[in-house]
Amino acid sequence: MANRLPSLRGIETFLCVAEVLNYRLASERLNVTVSAISHRIQVLEQEVGLQLFDRGHRRLRLTDAGTAFLERLRPGIRLLQDATMASRGEPARPLLRIAAPPLLNGWFLQHLGQFQGRHPGIRIELLSSGRRRSASVDVSIVPLTALHQRANVELLMNIAISVVCSPALLAANPVTEPRDLLRSPLIDTIPSLKGWNEWFLAAGVDEEIPPPALALDDQALLYPAVLEGRGFGIGMRSLTAGYRAAGLLVEPFAIACNFSPPLGIKINEVGNVRLARAFAAWINERLVSPADEF
Repeated sequence: MANRLPSLRGIETFLCVAEVLNYRLASERLNVTVSAISHRIQVLEQEVGLQLFDRGHRRLRLTDAGTAFLERLRPGIRLLQDATMASRGEPARPLLRIAAPPLLNGWFLQHLGQFQGRHPGIRIELLSSGRRRSASVDVSIVPLTALHQRANVELLMNIAISVVCSPALLAANPVTEPRDLLRSPLIDTIPSLKGWNEWFLAAGVDEEIPPPALALDDQALLYPAVLEGRGFGIGMRSLTAGYRAAGLLVEPFAIACNFSPPLGIKINEVGNVRLARAFAAWINERLVSPADEF
């Protein structure tokens, strides 16, 4: 039958695989075998007459046809979810999916409650932008590279960085000039974001930077490590403002510099647009400070 709809089980499997881009993770989520996931995807591709995934690379990825299919499915899936909840007599709880760099996670955990307070009953999924495709989220916060500018990503904020540390660390490791930091415990990420390079240049220090005392392959751990007094770190001033106001972090030097690229924000026009735009307005209000200078 030419107009026969694909199976809902196949659609469910496709949505899960498209989100995690990994058959094993999808099998764990759906509590089936990896071979069952593979079979369902093959059957779905036959039903819709499209190759949905590119399996020729080390990592599974959506084809252009798969991305387009996903974007067209999402509004229908939301309608199906709302219809199911309405049939049960339950109020619909809108879902907002946010993809952002891990470095922002700590700030989000502190402040997302304010956004939820403005929109009672909503559900939020905070996803790593490095692991999710834009088609699976409602709003993405990304480095505003030339590639993203061509993809209609709007400027969210320019980034100003400074050195931060705990008051206890500064008391134990007094520094009087920027060069002193070269002999102090530094914290950086793996791979390095090169923030130390930019800051030392802005501070007039043109010397080789020693390896960090602590290197983290998870950006989300950077600020907790600095708060614990494990070393001096480079922080985005907008993200450390709350810590500094509370006296949990200090800036040993009144030196800040711009860091490129800036952050951009993109709204998925086939996602939950109304809630995504409300979130974009809120984060502009909360995160972007009009005068974050010394």
